[in-house]
Amino acid sequence: MNTRINHFLFGILLTFFVSGCVTKTVKEGAYQKAQWETKALIKDQRENKTQSLNIDIYAIKNERARLEITALLGFQVASLVMSPSEISYIIYPQKTFFYGRNSDRAFTRMIDLQLHPMNLTNIAFDEPVRGPGWKCSLDHTGFISQCENSQRGIRVNWLDRKEGQKKVVITAPQFEMQWHFSAPQTEVQFKTDLFTLKQPTGFKAIQIN
Repeated sequence: MNTRINHFLFGILLTFFVSGCVTKTVKEGAYQKAQWETKALIKDQRENKTQSLNIDIYAIKNERARLEITALLGFQVASLVMSPSEISYIIYPQKTFFYGRNSDRAFTRMIDLQLHPMNLTNIAFDEPVRGPGWKCSLDHTGFISQCENSQRGIRVNWLDRKEGQKKVVITAPQFEMQWHFSAPQTEVQFKTDLFTLKQPTGFKAIQIN
């Protein structure tokens, strides 16, 4: 009888231990690469424009990322590939190809937001927004909850988490982005050329300084 009770208690303890490890792993974003399907509603109050976009994200944490951005009916808007130090992106309606150093101002030609583009993948991975002036806080469960740069007037809030899905709201002067994430696909194998972007034929190349 005692042996059965001991086995039963051991089983309970093991279950709690495994569950605790899983929870901790998810909160710390233990997966190093992932893929997301997301939808974004972007409001440019300066231009009085609202745009709905689909954004597919392919990312290796802190290393590489690719974003494919489409509008309604699959109309291709932009492709973006980046590392912490370099970026290149295509804006298809403008037939332009941008390339150069990655920085807080690297993709202001695309959206009016002074945010280092790699922070978009940090947001996806539930990591703090990085850079001078940023302060972040966690919620009561230990997940990243809010990051704010008061000097630039930019705030990022993580909301409505449920089974890997979430909503992220990015606000800045004259700008708001409501970003809905599906649960990430973490069992992924990326091809080596996925994180390479070439200038399309007939597109103008502009270097970013």
